[in-house]
Amino acid sequence: MKRVMLLLSLAVALIFVSCQNGTDEYDFEIEKNEQFVIELESAGPSTGYLWEWEKHGKTVDTLRVEHIPYFEDHMGSPEIERWTFVGKHKGATTIRLIYKRPWETEILESREYSVRVK
Repeated sequence: MKRVMLLLSLAVALIFVSCQNGTDEYDFEIEKNEQFVIELESAGPSTGYLWEWEKHGKTVDTLRVEHIPYFEDHMGSPEIERWTFVGKHKGATTIRLIYKRPWETEILESREYSVRVK
Protein backbone atom coordinates (compact mmCIF):
# COMPACT_ATOMS: atom_id res chain seq x y z
CA MET A 1 0.00 0.00 0.00
CA LYS A 2 2.88 2.34 0.86
CA ARG A 3 4.41 1.81 -2.59
CA VAL A 4 1.12 2.49 -4.36
CA MET A 5 0.67 5.76 -2.46
CA LEU A 6 4.27 6.81 -3.20
CA LEU A 7 3.92 6.04 -6.91
CA LEU A 8 0.57 7.83 -7.06
CA SER A 9 1.95 10.94 -5.35
CA LEU A 10 5.00 10.94 -7.64
CA ALA A 11 2.78 10.64 -10.71
CA VAL A 12 0.64 13.57 -9.56
CA ALA A 13 3.75 15.66 -8.85
CA LEU A 14 5.20 14.90 -12.30
CA ILE A 15 1.92 15.85 -13.95
CA PHE A 16 1.91 19.11 -11.95
CA VAL A 17 5.40 20.03 -13.16
CA SER A 18 4.66 19.06 -16.77
CA CYS A 19 1.44 21.12 -16.74
CA GLN A 20 3.35 24.29 -15.93
CA ASN A 21 4.00 24.73 -19.66
CA GLY A 22 0.48 25.99 -20.47
CA THR A 23 -0.04 29.06 -22.60
CA ASP A 24 1.85 31.34 -20.22
CA GLU A 25 5.14 32.91 -21.16
CA TYR A 26 6.83 31.42 -18.07
CA ASP A 27 6.84 27.92 -16.64
CA PHE A 28 6.69 29.42 -13.13
CA GLU A 29 5.48 32.87 -12.08
CA ILE A 30 6.05 33.43 -8.38
CA GLU A 31 6.30 36.16 -5.78
CA LYS A 32 9.55 37.06 -4.06
CA ASN A 33 10.28 34.49 -1.28
CA GLU A 34 7.74 32.05 -2.75
CA GLN A 35 8.87 28.45 -3.23
CA PHE A 36 8.27 26.09 -6.15
CA VAL A 37 9.24 22.49 -6.87
CA ILE A 38 10.67 20.73 -9.90
CA GLU A 39 10.72 16.93 -9.83
CA LEU A 40 12.83 14.87 -12.21
CA GLU A 41 13.25 11.15 -12.74
CA SER A 42 16.69 9.73 -12.01
CA ALA A 43 18.23 6.28 -12.44
CA GLY A 44 19.35 6.39 -8.81
CA PRO A 45 22.60 7.18 -7.01
CA SER A 46 24.19 3.79 -7.67
CA THR A 47 24.57 4.76 -11.36
CA GLY A 48 26.44 7.97 -10.55
CA TYR A 49 24.00 10.05 -12.62
CA LEU A 50 22.50 13.08 -10.91
CA TRP A 51 20.74 16.26 -11.95
CA GLU A 52 22.90 19.39 -11.61
CA TRP A 53 21.76 22.99 -11.74
CA GLU A 54 23.73 25.38 -13.90
CA LYS A 55 23.18 28.46 -11.76
CA HIS A 56 23.16 31.89 -13.37
CA GLY A 57 22.23 35.07 -11.58
CA LYS A 58 20.51 35.73 -8.29
CA THR A 59 16.82 35.66 -9.25
CA VAL A 60 16.20 32.20 -7.73
CA ASP A 61 18.09 29.89 -5.41
CA THR A 62 17.74 26.30 -4.23
CA LEU A 63 16.53 25.50 -0.76
CA ARG A 64 17.00 21.74 -0.92
CA VAL A 65 17.30 18.68 -3.14
CA GLU A 66 15.63 15.48 -1.99
CA HIS A 67 16.13 11.99 -3.39
CA ILE A 68 12.95 9.90 -3.20
CA PRO A 69 13.30 6.23 -4.23
CA TYR A 70 10.43 4.59 -6.08
CA PHE A 71 10.75 1.59 -3.79
CA GLU A 72 12.11 2.25 -0.31
CA ASP A 73 13.24 -1.33 0.30
CA HIS A 74 15.17 -1.79 -2.98
CA MET A 75 18.74 -0.53 -3.12
CA GLY A 76 19.70 0.98 -6.47
CA SER A 77 16.13 1.58 -7.57
CA PRO A 78 15.16 4.58 -9.70
CA GLU A 79 14.20 7.72 -7.86
CA ILE A 80 12.73 11.18 -8.11
CA GLU A 81 14.95 14.19 -7.45
CA ARG A 82 12.79 16.90 -5.89
CA TRP A 83 14.37 20.36 -6.28
CA THR A 84 12.84 23.13 -4.16
CA PHE A 85 13.61 26.64 -5.38
CA VAL A 86 12.76 30.05 -3.93
CA GLY A 87 12.37 33.44 -5.60
CA LYS A 88 15.06 35.78 -4.26
CA HIS A 89 14.96 38.89 -6.45
CA LYS A 90 12.47 40.32 -8.94
CA GLY A 91 13.19 39.46 -12.54
CA ALA A 92 13.20 36.61 -15.03
CA THR A 93 15.60 33.73 -15.41
CA THR A 94 15.98 30.25 -16.86
CA ILE A 95 16.75 27.25 -14.70
CA ARG A 96 18.78 24.69 -16.63
CA LEU A 97 19.18 21.28 -15.06
CA ILE A 98 21.56 18.77 -16.63
CA TYR A 99 21.66 15.02 -16.07
CA LYS A 100 25.19 13.61 -15.94
CA ARG A 101 27.85 12.02 -13.80
CA PRO A 102 29.75 14.74 -11.91
CA TRP A 103 33.15 13.42 -13.06
CA GLU A 104 32.17 13.24 -16.75
CA THR A 105 31.52 15.95 -19.33
CA GLU A 106 28.87 14.07 -21.35
CA ILE A 107 25.34 15.32 -20.65
CA LEU A 108 22.64 12.66 -21.07
CA GLU A 109 19.71 15.05 -20.79
CA SER A 110 18.89 18.65 -19.95
CA ARG A 111 15.72 20.50 -18.99
CA GLU A 112 15.01 24.22 -18.95
CA TYR A 113 12.34 26.07 -17.01
CA SER A 114 11.58 29.78 -17.34
CA VAL A 115 10.84 31.62 -14.11
CA ARG A 116 9.53 35.08 -13.36
CA VAL A 117 9.75 36.49 -9.86
CA LYS A 118 7.26 39.34 -9.33
